[in-house]
Amino acid sequence: MVRALLIVSISTLLVLGVAIAGQALVVLLGVSYTPSGLPVDPTPLAVVVSIMASAGGLLSLPLVLATCVLGLVAAALRRQYTWIVAIAGVGLLALVGLVGTAWMILSTNSPVALVTPLALVAMVTLLYGLRSSSMAAHGHGRGTALEV
Repeated sequence: MVRALLIVSISTLLVLGVAIAGQALVVLLGVSYTPSGLPVDPTPLAVVVSIMASAGGLLSLPLVLATCVLGLVAAALRRQYTWIVAIAGVGLLALVGLVGTAWMILSTNSPVALVTPLALVAMVTLLYGLRSSSMAAHGHGRGTALEV
């Protein structure tokens, strides 16, 4: 379970990185869009950064949800209640950040990607996965909440 959590967390961080970099490049290059959503000047670079931003953003949403659920299940199976609280708390914090980022993006053209706050969930679950795998490697077994 922890190995799957590590794989999903790292994949989520990579996809989020692509989305964040794509959005920053869209703003940096000054890519503007037609009402149909296509770049006004469809140069190969404009198309690539647009795909990075949009595809990365769309793929990251279900990946973050899977990462959060997998992290909660892994922590529950090991009865590590402090990690359950940490993962659920960072999930709520990411949702609040998502609303705040949406508010900011609606008011201006921002280099900040909408999905940026969701990276918190993937980072915490990655930290949990790394911590759990290192505890298992040192013979701590299932661990308790006090060991966290």
